[in-house]
Amino acid sequence: MKLLAKRTAISIVVLIAFTSAMLVCPHTVATLQSTKAQKKQIKPQKREKRPLRRAGKDFKVKKGSEVVAKVRKLKESNKNVRAALKLLEDKKRTPKVDASFSISGSVGSLKAALNNRPQLFQNVSFEQQSSISGDSIEIIFVPVLSQDMEWQGTIISDLYDSGGNIVGEYVAESVLVMPDPNLYAWDEIYEARVYDGVVEPAIAEPGMYTNVDLGVPLDQQVLSGNMYPANPASVIRVIPTTYVQGGPARIRAWANCTFGWCGGAGINCVGTALWSADVLSSSCFASGCGNYAIGCAWETIWQ
Repeated sequence: MKLLAKRTAISIVVLIAFTSAMLVCPHTVATLQSTKAQKKQIKPQKREKRPLRRAGKDFKVKKGSEVVAKVRKLKESNKNVRAALKLLEDKKRTPKVDASFSISGSVGSLKAALNNRPQLFQNVSFEQQSSISGDSIEIIFVPVLSQDMEWQGTIISDLYDSGGNIVGEYVAESVLVMPDPNLYAWDEIYEARVYDGVVEPAIAEPGMYTNVDLGVPLDQQVLSGNMYPANPASVIRVIPTTYVQGGPARIRAWANCTFGWCGGAGINCVGTALWSADVLSSSCFASGCGNYAIGCAWETIWQ
């Protein structure tokens, strides 16, 4: 009798445990499916051959001690660069300054036939004039995370005059992705401009994400897009005198322009999926895309 009672008790316990699992598992599975559904598949963006009023030339890629020293100096002397790197350091995700690299080049004379084209960016601040003159461009990439088909970090773009003086600067936190594993072409899906020593909220545009946790691989995050419809013509917004317009995502526009002009040239970089100095300096990119990257920088970041 005691043995039978013991077996009966064990059977009841097993039955209760099984019933509970049946009730919990559907909820758990549904929760996991819901979380998975929230992750968005990143699709290639629309790339276009924007008319280039100044052709790029003398494309170069630099890495190593010279670039690293420059970034370290900027961190000390430039409040925008310092704020951008500090944001990552505060997250306990140290920027890989030693892996920094840059692309640079000069721009040709302004093409008069295209000079009357409307500006891509309308600047509200008096500090940043609607027309900036310059002769050469440098873009520095400071990674916090770099892996196949994904790059995250700080981008520093400087515009120089013929005397080597900086006449314009744009600093932003950025996330670049390579959506198609079979085509070496990159899009930007996150951009937060740094202005006056402050990292501004992420720019919200269709196809852009605003809640990226910088330094964490995208496949470990649940991303959400923050898309705002265009303002109706009847809506009037009052702009404070102290307001400085961040404008559209300039690095995104630069990438779309660059790889729009590259066309299929980037596909020659088959076998690599990294955003790095070695790839950008190789013939597969430099010969077909390099000078376009400089011309597009003038057209999108500075105009």
